[in-house]
Amino acid sequence: MSLTRYKLLIIFIIFVSFGCSKNLKSQNQPTLQSHGIIPLPKSVEFLAGKLIIDKNAIFLREDKFGYANKIIDDALSMALSEEINSGTDTIGKVTIRYVIETSLAEEGYEIKISEKGIKLLVKTTKGAFYAAQTLSQMMWKIAGGVKKSSIEMRSVNITDEPKYSWRGFHLDVARHFFTKEYIMQTIDWLSYYKINKLHLHLTDDQGWRIEITQFPLLTEIGAWRTFNDQDSTCMAKAMTNSKYRIDSRFIKSINGKTVYGGYYTKQDIRDIVEYAGEHFIDVIPEIDMPGHMSAAIKAYPFLSCTDSLGWGKEFSYPVCPCNNNVMNFCYRVWDEIIELFPYHVVHIGSDEVEKNTWATSLDCQNFMVQNNLHSLNEIQNYFVNKMQHYLESKGKTVVAWDDVIDGKVDNNLILLYWRDWVKDSPDRCASNGNSIILTPWSPFYISNDHTDKTLQGLYEYDPEVVLSSNVVEKVIGLQSCVWSEEIPSEEMFEYLVYPRMQALSEVEWAAGKDWNSFKIRLESHLRLMNTRQIKYRKPDWAR
Repeated sequence: MSLTRYKLLIIFIIFVSFGCSKNLKSQNQPTLQSHGIIPLPKSVEFLAGKLIIDKNAIFLREDKFGYANKIIDDALSMALSEEINSGTDTIGKVTIRYVIETSLAEEGYEIKISEKGIKLLVKTTKGAFYAAQTLSQMMWKIAGGVKKSSIEMRSVNITDEPKYSWRGFHLDVARHFFTKEYIMQTIDWLSYYKINKLHLHLTDDQGWRIEITQFPLLTEIGAWRTFNDQDSTCMAKAMTNSKYRIDSRFIKSINGKTVYGGYYTKQDIRDIVEYAGEHFIDVIPEIDMPGHMSAAIKAYPFLSCTDSLGWGKEFSYPVCPCNNNVMNFCYRVWDEIIELFPYHVVHIGSDEVEKNTWATSLDCQNFMVQNNLHSLNEIQNYFVNKMQHYLESKGKTVVAWDDVIDGKVDNNLILLYWRDWVKDSPDRCASNGNSIILTPWSPFYISNDHTDKTLQGLYEYDPEVVLSSNVVEKVIGLQSCVWSEEIPSEEMFEYLVYPRMQALSEVEWAAGKDWNSFKIRLESHLRLMNTRQIKYRKPDWAR
């Protein structure tokens, strides 16, 4: 190499190095590498100085922040080899304390760490809970599960609040079932990442998963099935991949037939709801209707216009809204659901409705004349409007899949947009005045194949880039969906969901994102999942 070419190469390297360092500085990369917090806080400002926490520190608990206290106690217990003081004499001592700050948002918080201790500035119990989760993550990043006599934390000011009020995670328990205990374990992880809505898909063609006292056959019959094509697919794949093994706890023999199923008792649901509430998660029940109701029709054939199960061109026979007895059944089911779920939001499904049985029903033909309806879509709109208004009379706000926008719907209905191939659906939802929750199929259906590419695609989803400003203004939040057709085990669930749950949380919470910093911050979270024996898919780039 000539001297001239050598000089030019040195100049080029210096130029590139300067550009890279400038880019890293603009992303505050040293800061992002240091704290290990997911989802990324709104602001992290490291300061000069450090804090040493050992057994002489004092945590000033507040009774009204009960679960936040527990999170911090657990974090300290995992990090320190000796329990910290429980006294109130704080003179000359390092303290961890709450400070009420009424100017903060309902879910917002600030954390101030200095040589003197840690201040958690909060307005509400939610804010205290989220501040505690952040502090817990920071302590785990430092200690890594190894107890020490003391831990050292850098001085820092953190300011944080969520971008969206609806930060959702959907779980289908109809195709394949999960225990109450496993739902609670999932709630632990959701709350760790500040996700605040658990949407439970409790019914579908493949199974009815919730006890209804007035209609006991829904669980006696509707909760059980002989192996179907989805089970067969799982069993075939299980020959070479143990994750596809069907959980034997949900298999039994009835009248000499092997069946799969299960359901939650009312007490199970109360336990789940109470546990989720302690973690500031609303459990949103979905009873999918008028379509996807084969499990109910199997138990009560009168619900169908044909008095039987069946399958149309694409989907199963729906219930028959033209029959008053059917509508009363739906109302009575929801009466019992409402008693179990105290939150103001419920989900009525209303997707993928096969309407051919309505077209051939004399009852529906007469019904259309009597109600001045001119199309089968209007029958669905009639059903949706009736259910919405009934539930609203009970104090509920109603969510449905965005399929219903293909007809005329009330603008008080919240629409869950999933059909990303129907490009104009979000604009029609927004133009109709409906609030929108985004769960577009391609990035947000995290039961699909899991690769580094799908993980990054989910993380980098930005509504403001892919949607019009009119739609963005109506968006109240985002949500992922887990459909369990080919998730017959907890191991397969974990392989598909983690670490996509971590990426999801940042899309739903953070004001800003950075893929490279996320990969760095994720490392300590992968180690945490290792200690908890979560069978996640390890990214190719992870250490």
